[in-house]
Amino acid sequence: MERLQVSATKSSLLRLKDELGFAREGKDLLSQKREVLVMEMMRLQEDVHKAREELDDLLARAYDAFAGAAMLEGFRQMERLAPALPSGPAVIVHERSVMGVALPMVESPAVAYRPTYGLAQGSSETDRTVRLFLEVREKLLEVAETETAIYRLAVEARKTIRRERALENLFIPQYEATLKYIEESLEEKEREGFYQLKLAKKRRNP
Repeated sequence: MERLQVSATKSSLLRLKDELGFAREGKDLLSQKREVLVMEMMRLQEDVHKAREELDDLLARAYDAFAGAAMLEGFRQMERLAPALPSGPAVIVHERSVMGVALPMVESPAVAYRPTYGLAQGSSETDRTVRLFLEVREKLLEVAETETAIYRLAVEARKTIRRERALENLFIPQYEATLKYIEESLEEKEREGFYQLKLAKKRRNP
């Protein structure tokens, strides 16, 4: 492993030991962060799988109801009724944080559906269709919220893994190799100094 280009001195040794300790602590923190992110992703994967199944069921029922209403009312009448249908409540997006990752929380207040067209203009099948599509809208928001959260967690997890691997496979080994080199160099200097001292004593005391 290629070592860092630093002077083989005691001050460098102490400084690098401190930095190596910080790097190891950083790696441990990144490992913990990765585990939390992955656990949260797995939990949300279960949620989104269930929500998508419910969405598929709702869509099938809504399109069946629409087809029935269109046959009963006629497409032209459905087009005339469309402007009177509710657009649904406003969507408010909050955020929650998981290990520093901002995850969306979609809020859409539920409202009771009240048709604005007259009884003679729309059938119960039309009302059923509208109610089902409003349910579809709510479920779509739930799926969008969860899938966006999973995407953001996945992006952050990949970044965390890259940083963790960089510390584990590059920075920490570099510091360890450099520390070993400095320690060996200092030991060699110490042996050389001891030898020179011993030689000087011999010369003074032949």
